[in-house]
Amino acid sequence: MTYEEVREQIKTGDVLGVRGRGAFPWLTRLVQRIGGLGDQSGITHVGVAWWVEGRLYSVEMDGRHNVLRPLSQHVADGCGVDVYRCPVVEAMPAQFDRVTANPIKYSLPDLVKIGLRLILGGKTGSDDDGDMVCSTFASRWMQWAGWPPPTGFPDMPSPGELCRALGTQPAFAIKAATKRP
Repeated sequence: MTYEEVREQIKTGDVLGVRGRGAFPWLTRLVQRIGGLGDQSGITHVGVAWWVEGRLYSVEMDGRHNVLRPLSQHVADGCGVDVYRCPVVEAMPAQFDRVTANPIKYSLPDLVKIGLRLILGGKTGSDDDGDMVCSTFASRWMQWAGWPPPTGFPDMPSPGELCRALGTQPAFAIKAATKRP
């Protein structure tokens, strides 16, 4: 499906599984594939859908901190986006200020811990609410809204693990826009 075909059906609070392009997303896919995530290995980034005055955004971590980014930018950048229904979608807006009131720094050490856990097994431990990666950010938001993660769900999930916890099939799979030369 195209972005235009499903845009109006995406709800505030839905989880957006971005299938990124480039070297870093390639490495993320590889690590998740080694970790046994199958098709969810292709999800290299996540955000949470948020409607603001008729415009659809992704609330996400951008490699530095939490940001609001138009979802259309991911699609225009050539990324596919899988849309997963959030099980606590009605409660997500009540936690918006908690998630965005303070800048949350991106955590490279957490990213390394997640990768090592996927490759070698074991546990990543837990972290605080001040430093996170994209998937921990979205997962924590859903937990603050009342989502009980499945048994065995890691405190610091990878993007593919978070989306897999929401279901093996997305509600919508948005095709990447064709990049113009």
